[in-house]
Amino acid sequence: MQDRIYRYLKELVALDTVSCTNTEYKAGDWFADFFKKMPYFQKHPELTGQFVIPGDTYNRTIPWALILGNTKKTVITSGHYDVVGTDNYGTLNRMAFEMGPMLDAELAKKDLDAEARADMESGEWLWGRGVGDMKGGLAIHLALFEDYAKQAEEGTLPGSYLYMPVPDEESFSVGMREGAKILRHLIEKYELDIKLMVIPEPSNLTNGKQSLSRGTVGKMMPVVMVQGITAHVGHCFNGLSPIGILADIYSKTNNCLDFSDSYDGEAACPPTWQKFRDMKEQYDVTIPLRASGYFTLLCFEKTPEEVITKLREISKQALDENVERINATYQAYKKLDKSADKEKITYSPEVYTFEELCNKLKAENEEAFNKYYYALYADISKEINAGTINFPDATLKIMAKVMDYADLKQPTVLLGFAPPYYPPVNSDVIPGHENAALEAYEIVEKASAKYGVEMYNEHFFMGISDGSYTAMGKPFDYSKFSKNTPAYGDLYSLDFETIEANNIPFILYGPLTKEYHQWTERSLKKSMLEIVPAVTKELFEAEWNK
Repeated sequence: MQDRIYRYLKELVALDTVSCTNTEYKAGDWFADFFKKMPYFQKHPELTGQFVIPGDTYNRTIPWALILGNTKKTVITSGHYDVVGTDNYGTLNRMAFEMGPMLDAELAKKDLDAEARADMESGEWLWGRGVGDMKGGLAIHLALFEDYAKQAEEGTLPGSYLYMPVPDEESFSVGMREGAKILRHLIEKYELDIKLMVIPEPSNLTNGKQSLSRGTVGKMMPVVMVQGITAHVGHCFNGLSPIGILADIYSKTNNCLDFSDSYDGEAACPPTWQKFRDMKEQYDVTIPLRASGYFTLLCFEKTPEEVITKLREISKQALDENVERINATYQAYKKLDKSADKEKITYSPEVYTFEELCNKLKAENEEAFNKYYYALYADISKEINAGTINFPDATLKIMAKVMDYADLKQPTVLLGFAPPYYPPVNSDVIPGHENAALEAYEIVEKASAKYGVEMYNEHFFMGISDGSYTAMGKPFDYSKFSKNTPAYGDLYSLDFETIEANNIPFILYGPLTKEYHQWTERSLKKSMLEIVPAVTKELFEAEWNK
């Protein structure tokens, strides 16, 4: 088994499947061919397939294979076959895909820190892009999958096993979003009794112990667009800068612990803004009309509805404070300038969600607005499909065009969301599967102890994962999210109902890895080739024998 794991890993790493590139599809073909060549599937070709993701720019696919054993008690392996880029390897950016002695020798010449240097000299680590995140875990499960297929041929496999690797986890998770539909179809067609999904993401060390996650953090990306009042800077009191309003919203949200969920000694990091800028494209001496930005919000239980409600309150407060502030400044300025003759600066600020503004415009003339919006969406779709714009910036562009159409005259804040959205999931509270992940952890903990490995139990994986699309956590009005996400539709969608119907408990458990996404990405050989395979085997067989 160790030889097979190493061989499969080396072949998978050699596929330069960088996320959202024209080579990412290679792994989908590799897995599909692997399954087809297995003796079990030559006898049962209907139990494997390769799903082509509809309209995908990069021609990516989702291969799958199902081994039917003596019962319908089923375990699932899923995980992503894409990797992040290799630019941080410098001149070794191509060699990063060539796991083995040659890469090790070249990396050893580089400026490794003390820990990495010791790991390199020990000879106990595998180096290269994707060895840990997460082709290593996929290779482990492939070797297990082969063995269980032989048992099924012999009629001795106690349960069933579904393997479904997916693309695109490192970007927008189109693989798992579409994969949820494949799972639903197979579950219903073969009446599978799903016990557990294992996503073999790399494990890291926490307090000297190997981590196992029983859930995954949620992620949403709120978008804020502010429209002020433009004016010549020589008449600045005739205008109102949107930058100041956006800055106040930023100061009330960035690193704000009010947005940070906590659960049983774990906490989601507070919001972090990724973009903040005015929207002027050319220089002139006028106050900008608009400013905008977006931030990432991680959560354990917060819903989009709750977040946008809180953002509305913050935005209204920021608008009112800025109007009050400029008026107070103007009252002081009047004492210095005899030409300042306004009695007071007043505005009637407005806050809209994207849904509310669209509804307002439809109420005024639905046919005209729909015609405008569909043409706008089609234009943006072309840009996204051509790779000239990303989802967050496309969201800003749509929001700005809708504000243009609305022709608003008062200071305004417009709120929405940009893809991707990752719902938070705690696998231990999934209806019908309560404590399934905890029971799996206990099996892993006991099995790992035989190898002297202590396990660290965490409720939520903080790295964001495809586990978000295996089950739904706290329920909310899904339509409220879709209607407040301008890019939602043909460009980006989530089948919330299917995900909720699946409600599959999962754990994240894979080989011990250090510094994934870095040029020093490496996985421990003993963990990869010996410990994790043996422990996973015990876990699967315990699930089948429940």
